[in-house]
Amino acid sequence: MYLDDGFGCHSKYDEACKISKEVQYDLVCSGFVPKVEKSMWIPCQVIEYLGVVLDCNMGKIYIPEKRVFKIQKTIFKIEHFMNQNCRIKVFERDLIQLPSKLREKVYALPGIMQASRADSTINKYCNSFLRFKKWAKEQGIEESELFPSKPLHVSIYLACLVQRANSPSPIVDAFYGIKWAHDLVGFNSPTDNQFVKNIMEGGKRIVAKPVQKKEPITVENLRCMYLKLFECNNLYNQRIICMVLLAFAGFLRSSELINIKRSDIQFLPDHIEIFIESSKTDIYRDGTRVVIARTFSYMCPVSNFELYLRLAGIQDDSEEYVFCAISKSGSGYRLRNREKPLSYTRVRELFIEAFTGIVDNIKVYGLHSLRSGGATASAVRGIPDRIFKRHGRWRSESAKDGYVQDPLSERLSVSKELGL
Repeated sequence: MYLDDGFGCHSKYDEACKISKEVQYDLVCSGFVPKVEKSMWIPCQVIEYLGVVLDCNMGKIYIPEKRVFKIQKTIFKIEHFMNQNCRIKVFERDLIQLPSKLREKVYALPGIMQASRADSTINKYCNSFLRFKKWAKEQGIEESELFPSKPLHVSIYLACLVQRANSPSPIVDAFYGIKWAHDLVGFNSPTDNQFVKNIMEGGKRIVAKPVQKKEPITVENLRCMYLKLFECNNLYNQRIICMVLLAFAGFLRSSELINIKRSDIQFLPDHIEIFIESSKTDIYRDGTRVVIARTFSYMCPVSNFELYLRLAGIQDDSEEYVFCAISKSGSGYRLRNREKPLSYTRVRELFIEAFTGIVDNIKVYGLHSLRSGGATASAVRGIPDRIFKRHGRWRSESAKDGYVQDPLSERLSVSKELGL
C-alpha cells in the first residue's frame, strides 16, 4: 500500500511542529516507511508541492523556476530544430487564426510532444537527422530539396551508410531519425516510400551479424558457486551470492538489480516483495513488484538476502542502495558510498570472479545468463507460460521465448514422437 502526497498547516509555528510530529508518528506506527528525500517535517512557509511552489509569505502559487527553465529549453530545442534546420513555421496559418485564449495553450504542446519519446530517443533521432542534413549539403543538395526530403536522396544516404557500417544500428537510426523529423512538422516522410523501406531492410541484412546469446546459468552452477564462496560473516562474498540468487530467482535485469533500495524491499513470512521502480519494459514507469518465495534451503534467496543486510548493517528504514561498493576494514568489510549503486561493469567483474572455474567457458556467460537461467529452469519444471512471463515482466511471447533454452532431450522428443 502507498500513500499519496499530503501536508498540514497552521497559523502558529509551534502548532505546525506538533502536527508534523503527530503525522510522522502515526505513519511509522501504521507500518508505513516515509521517503526521507521526499519528506519535509520541519514547518516552512515556502514549499514545492505537486509541481508548484506554495509561498505563504507572498500569498502566491507559482511554477518553480527549474520547471519554467525546462519548458523553455524544450521549446527552444524544438523551435531551433524547426526554424534553423527546416526553415519553416509549423502550423503558422493555424496559429494566426486561433482565438487568443487558445494561443496561450500552444506552449504546452512542445513539452507534451517531447514526452512521447524518452529524452535519449529524441536526442538520437535529432542527431541522426542532423547528420543526414550535413551529408546532403556536402553532396550539393539544395536546401529546398532537403526538407521535405526526396525518397531517392534518402535511399542513396542509407546506401552510403551500408558501405561503412559495422552493424545495422546506424542505418536504423538514420531511417527513424528522418521519419521523426518529418512527422514532427507534419510532412509526408520519405521513409514511408516502399523503395526506401526496402533499402533499409536490405542494408540491415547485409551488415547484420549473428546474435551471440549468453548461455544460461543452471541451478548446479549456482550450487557450486555458493559452496565456493560462502563464508560466515564475509560481507564481500555474501554480496555477490545474494545478487546472483536474487537475479536468478526474480528474473532480474542487471539495471533492476543494482538499483534496489532498502525501502523497495518488504520481507514477509513466506516470501519477499521487491518494488522495481522502472525497467526496460515499463515504458510508463508505473513500477511493478517482484515476489520471491522462501525456499528454506541453504540457497534460499530470501534468507541469504537477510543475512547480507545484517552483515552490511543496512537498517530497515534506510533509503540507501542495497548493493554498493565495499572496502576492507580491519579483518572484515564494510559498505561505503551508500548513496551510489554498483556500476554494471563492477557487477559483471564480480560475476566473472564468482563463476570462473565453475563454467567451462566464462566468455559465453554474462549477467543476462542469470535471467535466462531462471527462465529456462522455470520452463523445464513446467511452470505455466503466463505465470513466468509475468514474473519476468516480458511484454510479448517472443521476448519471453528468447530467454528460454530448451534441453536437448526435449528438442529430440519432437522427432521421436513422429512415428518414424
